[in-house]
Amino acid sequence: MPTLSATETAFLMVACQQAVLALGWGVSAVALRMDRRSVVQWAGYALLTGVALVLFVWATQTLSEEARALGNVCVVAGMMLMQRGVRQFVGQPAPVWWYALMLVGVMVVAWFGMSAHHGAMRVAVISGLLGLLCLATGWDVYTYAHQKLELRWGFVLAVPLVLGAAVFLVRSGRAIAAPSTVVAEITANSALNKGSAVVFLVTALVFHLTLVALVGARLMTELSRLSRHDSLTELLNRRALDDLLRDEARRATRANRPFAVLMIDADYFKGINDRFGHAAGDEALRHLAQILRTVMRDIDRVGRFGGEEFIVMLPGTSASEAVSAAERLRDALLRRPWAWQGEVLRLTVSTGVAAWRGPHDEVDMLLKRADAAMYRAKSLGRDRFELGQ
Repeated sequence: MPTLSATETAFLMVACQQAVLALGWGVSAVALRMDRRSVVQWAGYALLTGVALVLFVWATQTLSEEARALGNVCVVAGMMLMQRGVRQFVGQPAPVWWYALMLVGVMVVAWFGMSAHHGAMRVAVISGLLGLLCLATGWDVYTYAHQKLELRWGFVLAVPLVLGAAVFLVRSGRAIAAPSTVVAEITANSALNKGSAVVFLVTALVFHLTLVALVGARLMTELSRLSRHDSLTELLNRRALDDLLRDEARRATRANRPFAVLMIDADYFKGINDRFGHAAGDEALRHLAQILRTVMRDIDRVGRFGGEEFIVMLPGTSASEAVSAAERLRDALLRRPWAWQGEVLRLTVSTGVAAWRGPHDEVDMLLKRADAAMYRAKSLGRDRFELGQ
């Protein structure tokens, strides 16, 4: 039985590690319904990386350049799967033809690299491409964590990928700057290969931990979103609105600035349910929610308060400006009737308007004024708004 060097032993350890991780991702692909395509590709990344490392050991033991070339193709293909899986996970385009084109290029380089004259070129190109794939993946992870998940520590998720990219790019640069030295070290139990083995051992695991952290962060963000949003309309729920109103009251008190609320109730909503059924009622609420999103400003906060009641928080808004917002909502409902099973119906609302009265006011009192104004609008005939007293 041939004796394994320290480098080869480390490579085989990483290969075993990758096989276990591939199995773990495979099980996750079955258990997790979220982004199954990405998880399957991450399993493929682990599997191909493990195969590549076994091929590298085989190439060193048998001096087979074909095995080394195939190992290079496998490791790049695996990294492509990881990067493509991340892009799909974060909602970015990942066309198959682009990756197929890169893979064909890698196969050509690996084939030419079997010649001793082109060994340094192979190391430079393959390592450089791996470094760029790591950088691209790190950038996708960072932007998604920072912009979509709104994580302050999102950059931490990208750090392992950036460090991995640095290692690969240094190796590529070294192959360009000192090609003869790199070629001599490729098949030896050299410091370069020992260092590569250690890097593979650490980064291979850390890359997977990064992917797990990315999935976990997304699940946490989604759970947080679900806890603060209404499942039917996807507007903010009462709990979230209560928190936002109290925060806005503190800001308004400190900055001595106004804000207002609209309390909105869909008119004759029970009649819609009785006549058309609850499915129609749900669709009517979604229609109203969509109009509220369209009419209100980006800084306004719209939520479902319960049943057919909605509330809008209007930061930096006086009573007269809030009345204008209520008028815009009424006009929008008039212009955009609701249709159900071919029948066009006009939705109307009764709206109560109330403005913050300053440091001595309270959120509960503000909501009571808005609620009283809303019921006054209903008692006066509906399809109107009233200002709280």
